[in-house]
Amino acid sequence: MTSPESTRKRDDQNLIPGVVKQLLSSGEDVEARYELRASEAYATPKRLIVVRNGETTNIGYDRIATIRDTSKPNVWLILFGVALFAFGGTSLMFPAAGAALILLGVLLRPRKMEIFVTGLKEPVVLDGAREVLGPLSRKIAEKRGRPSL
Repeated sequence: MTSPESTRKRDDQNLIPGVVKQLLSSGEDVEARYELRASEAYATPKRLIVVRNGETTNIGYDRIATIRDTSKPNVWLILFGVALFAFGGTSLMFPAAGAALILLGVLLRPRKMEIFVTGLKEPVVLDGAREVLGPLSRKIAEKRGRPSL
């Protein structure tokens, strides 16, 4: 009979793609998996492995220079909302919908994490929800031994 913990560990191992399993050294396990918009990140005790379109980026925690968390307003929602607001005419429905789109464009900000790595020209950019990027940022800060953002 299997215990719930062994079943959970086996299920977690099934979520790890083969390309990541090949990169793991003996005794190295994936501590956490983060699902992002266009990629996945796997945290091990020594490094962060980012998988995007089947290609991997290996980032040792000791090579991470800094992390920057950014967000920008959704310009397209704001512009569409302004257009609806301006072309509303006599109907109150269009200005109300335009105002709602403007508000959504300001509040629903796409979030990005830029990881600047020593030896790489460009930062590794991860897009995702705040609920995913926050724990990932804390995990990286914990492994680097520095306070999180």
